[in-house]
Amino acid sequence: MPQSQPMTLHEKLSLSVKAIELEKQGKPEEAEKIRRQIPMPPYLAKFAKEHLGPDFLIKYGWNLTEADAEYGSGWLNK
Repeated sequence: MPQSQPMTLHEKLSLSVKAIELEKQGKPEEAEKIRRQIPMPPYLAKFAKEHLGPDFLIKYGWNLTEADAEYGSGWLNK
């Protein structure tokens, strides 16, 4: 399976704007789903893994593509 291209800054900002608009419309759950599509920075993913556990990242569906690229596939379970 080919690896997907990293999300551009424009794509990240576009998703952020959508999430803000959903918040303004009183749709916080939908806004949070949009926010989780934005890749979590690797340093935050590592911090969350160490302090909240890998299950937190998995359960809530955070986008970890940038962390996977930086730390290698399987880093979350090591």
